[in-house]
Amino acid sequence: MNNRRDFLKLTGLTGLGLLGAPILPGFARPQKNNSEPIPVGNTFEEDAASPDAVLEPAPEWMQNADMFSSAPWYVAAGKSSGENAVWRAYDMEFRDVLVKQKVRIASANVLKEISAKVPVVKNGTLDGVALKGVAMISHAPVSELAFKQAHEQGFRIIPYVHFTDIHTYYADQDIFHFEHPEVLLRNHEGKWAHLPMDNSERFNRFLTCANNPVYCKLSLGYIKKLMDWGADGLFIDNVFNRQECTAAKIKHTSPEFSPYVHDHIYPEATHNYAFNRFLESVRKLVKSYGADKVVVLNSGIGTEFQKNGDCCMWESFIFSWSWKGRSPEHTWAQIKEKAKKNEWYNRGGCRITALSTINPAEKDSKNDAFWAFTAARLVDFIWWAELGGTGAEMLYNTHLGQPLTEITEEADVAFRFYSKAILVLNNSSNDRLLTLAVPAAFSGGHVTDIYSGASLIRKKNKLTVSIPANCARVYVK
Repeated sequence: MNNRRDFLKLTGLTGLGLLGAPILPGFARPQKNNSEPIPVGNTFEEDAASPDAVLEPAPEWMQNADMFSSAPWYVAAGKSSGENAVWRAYDMEFRDVLVKQKVRIASANVLKEISAKVPVVKNGTLDGVALKGVAMISHAPVSELAFKQAHEQGFRIIPYVHFTDIHTYYADQDIFHFEHPEVLLRNHEGKWAHLPMDNSERFNRFLTCANNPVYCKLSLGYIKKLMDWGADGLFIDNVFNRQECTAAKIKHTSPEFSPYVHDHIYPEATHNYAFNRFLESVRKLVKSYGADKVVVLNSGIGTEFQKNGDCCMWESFIFSWSWKGRSPEHTWAQIKEKAKKNEWYNRGGCRITALSTINPAEKDSKNDAFWAFTAARLVDFIWWAELGGTGAEMLYNTHLGQPLTEITEEADVAFRFYSKAILVLNNSSNDRLLTLAVPAAFSGGHVTDIYSGASLIRKKNKLTVSIPANCARVYVK
């Protein structure tokens, strides 16, 4: 497969057949003598990612990235229009369209023309000045104009997508659930299942089946639209083990829908297996638009799905919207352990991105940002945060260059030299004064502490730095 045209022909997106057709790369129906084994049962356990997996390296720009970011592009009810300061005047609207749907009237279910909701992006303008320096903006408005504006201002841009569930109160990623009930997952009781999240079940969000050919076809069609518009890839949310679907080969009847059969591409395989093959197809479609395009997964870490991402997210890295202050479970020692478990992924040319939610209302938000940035970059994670109002906005435009040394630790202080900067993290409860031996490859006579703006003079091959307790500092040439 040498180009996008060949891929689309292979997938059938130019004229896709439904049941029984080899509709997706890796999605041909398994044959009885197929040499590739089809797993039965739950074969995807935590930490099931294989260090022996053959990885396709992420593009060089991502391998060298220091930081990603995103910014709200919608206005919540009751809020001012200035809420989205980066994506100015962008918003999501819901418009009515007439559709034919069976509805309950008295004791009868009859076909009527009624209104249904379609999400539509209200375009505005991108003011990317505040984010200058970041390698990529994610969670962008799903808009051809937004992608164009980002490119004009020098940003790579990817939208948010999900393939675990479908919202039932609007056309979700171009799918109305009442038009395609065959895409919905049925649980072990044969019932549609709500999305479980945060120890709750979401009332208007039903799980979807990645083993269903109609869902795969429609989803790949939606991705093709985004890529045709100019997206630089995708951010795929909720990449976790899938609940098994029991709907295959059952003819479903309901007064609300026409009778349908929920078919499975892999009748004998697990849902995880099918989802993994679907992600492979998603990756191939994205990459058919160019080797510099990317797939970011949230999370996929520790699962077989991980290899399908150029980058996998560690969400709520040290700081989160769901707790206050630093997580006691994300210590420096645990961060290093997590990095060690993912060395194979990093060596293969892929990356972990660490998302921290820094609350600008907290008095220590600047210190929090420097701590998380430094901890992430020391172990070769790409840091991800929104920094508006934290006082740490200078981190957006901080570029370390290539590492010159491995991490060195002395008296609970970790430091590392890069071609353009030095990172120092004080993991102790005491202030530290440390004299660093500067490697010969690190040129220049002085560096700037970007936290304070102070200039430090190098004396021969020595540099003395002062780091407050439980703080981190970044020094650039």
